Amino acid sequence: MVNSELTNVSQEVKIELTKLTQANHDLVIRVVSVLNIVFAVSDYFTAPDFWFSFLLIRIVITTIFFSVYYFQENLKIHPKWTLYIAYLGCIIENSYMYNVLDADTLQKFTLSFITTFIGAGLFAIWNLRLSILAVVFSIGLNAILFASMSPLTLNEFLSNGAFLTLMVAICAIIPIHTRMTALTKEITYRFQLAAASSVIANKNKNILDSIEYAKRIQDAMLPSQKDLAALPYECFVFYQPKDIVSGDFYWFNQAEQNDKKLLNVAIGDCTGHGVPGALMSILGMSSIQEIYAQDALYSPHQILDQLRKKITLNLKQTGVLGEQKDGMDLGLIHYYPEDRKLEFAGAHFPVWIVRNQSLIEIKGDRMPIGIHYGKEKPFTLQTITLEEGDWIYLFTDGFADQMGGDLNKKYLSKNFKKFLLSIAHLSTDQQKEAIEKEFQNWKDQNDQIDDVLVFGLRVK
Repeated sequence: MVNSELTNVSQEVKIELTKLTQANHDLVIRVVSVLNIVFAVSDYFTAPDFWFSFLLIRIVITTIFFSVYYFQENLKIHPKWTLYIAYLGCIIENSYMYNVLDADTLQKFTLSFITTFIGAGLFAIWNLRLSILAVVFSIGLNAILFASMSPLTLNEFLSNGAFLTLMVAICAIIPIHTRMTALTKEITYRFQLAAASSVIANKNKNILDSIEYAKRIQDAMLPSQKDLAALPYECFVFYQPKDIVSGDFYWFNQAEQNDKKLLNVAIGDCTGHGVPGALMSILGMSSIQEIYAQDALYSPHQILDQLRKKITLNLKQTGVLGEQKDGMDLGLIHYYPEDRKLEFAGAHFPVWIVRNQSLIEIKGDRMPIGIHYGKEKPFTLQTITLEEGDWIYLFTDGFADQMGGDLNKKYLSKNFKKFLLSIAHLSTDQQKEAIEKEFQNWKDQNDQIDDVLVFGLRVK
């Protein structure tokens, strides 16, 4: 794809260089056409004896190169030739004048000839070969005209301006060539950059399309708002990925154990965010689903033990030093609404229970779901009896870690506790709205630094 895009650059450079040459040379031709006739006025005072012949040659030369310029499209002449022909015309014109004048007058006309070469160096756009040919043509023509027309000796001719003009003509080749090379490089780089940008834009679009498709897959695996609304519980989820796809995930299902209803809820935070995190989240959700699909009913800590085995096996983790420690932090609850009983197991994550304006924190184990450096122990089961009106909160660390506020610092867990205590009296919809508003107000213009997930459940 890159090669096919860049192969057209050389042709585009030629077209762009031609356009630039056209515009630049058009302007110079117009100015030179006017000035060449205006200079006839100075000829009247500088060389009155030759004024009429100089006027005639100026008119003839100007007519020729202006006609070439005017009819260049009909004649299908490349723009570089319009100024080059005018350049050669000025050389012929000045060479004639140079070789009929006496020494004193010749000195006065030297500036005119030097200006011709300097002007070409500043404004001409043609290749090095044409510049060399123009200088050779000038030297040859002056040699012929000097031998046949000049009243001066060679020493007088050279010392009164011809040698200085020759040096300027030779040096003029350098700026013409430098200008042409620089323009070609600049245009080439510009088109290469545009072509590369186009390639990058196409690749970026393909990547974004792929990520958007991955989002649809991830969204299909995550419980929808419709699924949440169908639960016979008062609950909400505030879920805000940092990127298009997320490393945070939530999962729930309803079951029965000993003829009693049971709600299982898990929230996870995988290593990384974006695409790597999303891949891990899909692995996590599918692994949890497989475990719960078995006939046996396990407690939360047993679920985490099995999940850790599945993750380490799927990621081929052996615990070797330096090995990637991909995995996830996770909080898992089993809620028995009839008994108002809560079973909890956590991998780094806690569960918070707000009761009567106080907060009860049940911490998880300081181990991830995945390999870690340390002695592997079973996860711990923790049980608590709930009361009517209690709020259960599970969350990832994205909210507390978000930078913002007046001092641009982390929100912190202690402030998150105070905030949840302040909104625990609100309904589920109001709490979700309040959490979203608090997060946006705190973040303000800062970038979101991590995925954010908060789950709330009210005990009836």
